[in-house]
Amino acid sequence: MSWVIDEDKRVIKALNKLPRYIQSSYSYWRSLITNDGIDKVKEIKGFHFEKLKGKKKNEYSCRLSKSYRVYFKLLKETKTVIVSGVNKHDY
Repeated sequence: MSWVIDEDKRVIKALNKLPRYIQSSYSYWRSLITNDGIDKVKEIKGFHFEKLKGKKKNEYSCRLSKSYRVYFKLLKETKTVIVSGVNKHDY
């Protein structure tokens, strides 16, 4: 069973307003997960795959660029990635 990505309409709408290179990075991230699984994304150091803390302790993030992140939850039992947002990271 391959991984499935669940994206809310709001995420898609917000993504369409972002710069083209971020859309491209997101597309690449998405295709890696659907084709090779979440472990492949973890292997690529440039994505900086990390578990979040605090209010978002059940979520993860990956870097799409120096300033943009994709935020998501993992449901390992059903191999589902639920994307909650793609936006600028606050430094």
